[in-house]
Amino acid sequence: MNDFNESVVVNGNASLSDRVKELRLTGRMDSGSANAGSTAWLPWLLCFFLAVGWAGFGIKWLRGTDTKATDAATDGSIGTSTAKPGSPGVTDAVMLEVKGYLIPTQQISISPIDVAGRVTKLNIEEGMSFKKGDILAEIDSTPFEAQLAETRAQVAGAKAKLAELQAGSRPEEIAQALAELDDTKAQLDQLKREWQRFESQKTLSITTREYEQSQANYLSGSRRVEARQKAYDLAKLGPRKERIEAAEAEHNATLARLTQAQWRLANCTITSPVTGVILTKKAEVGSLINPVVGGVSPNLCDIADLRKLEVDLEVQERDISKVRLDQVCKIKPDAYPDRTYDGYVERVMPIANRAKSVVPVRIKVVPREDEKQGQYLKPEMGVTVTFSNRTVTAEYKADVKRKLEDDSESSIAPKK
Repeated sequence: MNDFNESVVVNGNASLSDRVKELRLTGRMDSGSANAGSTAWLPWLLCFFLAVGWAGFGIKWLRGTDTKATDAATDGSIGTSTAKPGSPGVTDAVMLEVKGYLIPTQQISISPIDVAGRVTKLNIEEGMSFKKGDILAEIDSTPFEAQLAETRAQVAGAKAKLAELQAGSRPEEIAQALAELDDTKAQLDQLKREWQRFESQKTLSITTREYEQSQANYLSGSRRVEARQKAYDLAKLGPRKERIEAAEAEHNATLARLTQAQWRLANCTITSPVTGVILTKKAEVGSLINPVVGGVSPNLCDIADLRKLEVDLEVQERDISKVRLDQVCKIKPDAYPDRTYDGYVERVMPIANRAKSVVPVRIKVVPREDEKQGQYLKPEMGVTVTFSNRTVTAEYKADVKRKLEDDSESSIAPKK
C-alpha cells in the first residue's frame, strides 16, 4: 500500500521515490550497454564526414595556389614570350575577350589633283576591285592640252634665244662691224685733212665759223671711229656672260612650266593610288569635279585596301593591364562565326576616354590565304577579339608587312 502511495503522482508532479530512481545510474548503464551495438557506427561516420570536409578544403586551397602561380607566370611572360599563333604544342590561355569593329587601315578619297573639269569617262562602281595604277575616271582635258601647246612654244622660243647667245656673233656680223669701222676711219681722214687745211691757211677769207666747224667735224669723226671700234670688238667677243645666264634661267623656267602643264594634263586621267575596293561612289559621267571650289563635288569616290584591316575596340581601364603590344589575338566576325582570323595588338592609344573609362586599342588583322579582299571581312563589321597570353615575333610581323605590300592577289597572309 505504501509502495503504491509513493508511486502516485501528487497534483500532477512526480513523487519523491520517482525522482530518486531517476538519479540511479545502474539501470541506465545497463540499458546503454544493451544498445551499444546499434550506435557504435555513429563516431566513425562523424570522423568520415570531417575527413571529407578537410580534404575538399585542402584541394580548393591547392587549386587557388596553382592558379595564382599560373597568373603570375603568365603576367611575367606576356611581354617576353615569342610564339607564333597556332604553334603546335602550345595552348593559348584566354586573357580577355572584347567586342570591336573592323576599319580599313588606309581609306583614301579620290579626287583630281590640281585640275578641275567635267567627268567624261567613269569606270567605277561600289564593290569593284582595282589594282594600283588602274584608270578610274577621266575628265575633259581640252584646256589643259591647249595650255601644254602654249608652254611648248614658249620653251622653243627660250631655247632658240639661248642658243643664239651661246653661239656668239656670226662671221658676217663681225665683218659688217669691221666695214663700218673702216668707213668711219676713212671719213675721219677726210675731216682731218680739211681741218688741217683750214689750220694752215688762216687768212681773212676763212671765217672763224668755218674753222670751228671743220674742227668740230674732225673731233666728231674721231668719236665715231672709237664707237665703231668698240662695236667691232664686242662683235668679236660675243654676248655678255650675264645675258647668257639670263637666257638660261628663262629657258629653265619655261621647261618647269612645261613639266607642270604635262603633269596637269596627266592628272585628267584619274588612276587608283592603291590596290583596293571602291567603298563609295560620289560622281557620275557629266559631273563637275573641282577639289578646291565649293558648290561642286570635291571627290570622285572612296577606296580602301581591304587586305589591310584593323579592329577598333575599347578596353576597360580595369582590364588594360592584360593587353600588351604584339599580343596574339583571335578574331571572329559576327557575320561568319565559323571563320577565325589571326591578329595581334598593333597600337594601344596614348590617351584614354575618361567619360567611358576605356582605352582605345587597335588590332592588326592578318588576312587568310583562302579568300580575296572584301570577300568576307568588310569595314564596320562587328567582331569578337580574344586576347591570349602570347606575343608574335618580329619576323612574323615583317612577313605580314611584306605580304600586304605585295599588290598581287596571291598569298596575302604569311605562313605560320
